[in-house]
Amino acid sequence: MPTQFTDPGFSEFIAKDTKRWTMQESTIVEVTDVLLEPERLLGSREGRQLVEQTIVYKHDRQYPFILPNLLRPAKCTSFDVAIWYDGSATRNYYHHFVDALSSLQLLEQSGLPADTPLLITRQMYEMDFFQYLYRRSPEMQKLNWYVVGPKEWVKVKKLYKFNTAAFSPASWRNMRALYNLPNNAPWRKVFLNRDRRRYGRYLDNEDEVVAMLKRHGFEEVFAENLNIEQQAALFQETKYLVALTGAGLIQQFFMTYAQGHVIEIMPRNRLMPEYYWQAHTLGMHYYDVVVGGNMRAGKEYPVEVNMLEIAVVRMLENQSAGRNYGLTHLPAATPNN
Repeated sequence: MPTQFTDPGFSEFIAKDTKRWTMQESTIVEVTDVLLEPERLLGSREGRQLVEQTIVYKHDRQYPFILPNLLRPAKCTSFDVAIWYDGSATRNYYHHFVDALSSLQLLEQSGLPADTPLLITRQMYEMDFFQYLYRRSPEMQKLNWYVVGPKEWVKVKKLYKFNTAAFSPASWRNMRALYNLPNNAPWRKVFLNRDRRRYGRYLDNEDEVVAMLKRHGFEEVFAENLNIEQQAALFQETKYLVALTGAGLIQQFFMTYAQGHVIEIMPRNRLMPEYYWQAHTLGMHYYDVVVGGNMRAGKEYPVEVNMLEIAVVRMLENQSAGRNYGLTHLPAATPNN
């Protein structure tokens, strides 16, 4: 993976961090005699053994709550066989893709019957991320979804959990195919900002940044103020994207990769690899990064407007037929890379 960018700090970071992940694994885990609680589908065995594969947000130190466990109904819903799909991942768009939806790639390989129940909490089933896909996808509608109620405990004799190598081209291609997206000709120039009234990690000099980008024909957009259909349509129409790092950037997924141009802005003390990995895996036509100053108190950080403008002009003037990642030029993407 290319690791040469204009900013030497990011180049050093991405080279070192990428070396940590030299291999991806896809696994199908079988767990016997599992009890699943209803809020996040956290599984336990023999009353006290937590099933690690049912934990999505490991940094949250997730455990089943003691009181609901003690007060659970004597009668539980029982399955001989079921697939664990999503208990809490889809509350975040990033995890909807890399922890939940990507897992379906292994359904056919598992050898399980096509009508095997897929367990999902009601909260995740009703999330707009999931419902938007479900409405668009006959393939998703054919699956045997079992929505676990908010007070419904579930016992499964054989529970299967799929974990797919999320950052593989095949995984992203298969996920995109589920959406049945139209073939749009992208044309928009978009600055994906973050609403400081709702989120941290925003620019403290955003007025100067917005003014500069508007001179180059960019429109300022807050994805959190759009519904899910509007967000997907926005990215399908976007050819040039300048975005603050954050979960909203996962929606470069909806862009036309052969024409998509992306610049990610991030604070120096919170460098992130995921959206570069995603852009590279998708075969995005152009990706670059501009690193700003340090983020203060988890909220605001500056970016040098002149430095960002140089990167924007370089992106707009790019005429290469191949792919560009930072300072590296690669051949055009093919269906197999």
